[in-house]
Amino acid sequence: MKLDYDLKEMTVGELRRLIMKMRQAVRRHRDADENARCWHNDLELYEKILPESKPAGKMTQSEKELLKNCKRYIRRQQCSLRGCSHSK
Repeated sequence: MKLDYDLKEMTVGELRRLIMKMRQAVRRHRDADENARCWHNDLELYEKILPESKPAGKMTQSEKELLKNCKRYIRRQQCSLRGCSHSK
């Protein structure tokens, strides 16, 4: 399946509506905070803005590795708010 073939057939108005829909989905994803942000937010984003019905990537890491990466992500998010270093 050639991706984005459908864009060539869209009118300017249809393209504008699609861009608005994509922007809203990205902003909703970006603005999710506290416990509202989770892996399912990524899945929702992909489902809302991509026309192909391809499942998102699967988790292949061990639980230990996944939790380690989650903790690193959380530290980075906290540091970005406080302006601290997040080198680890």
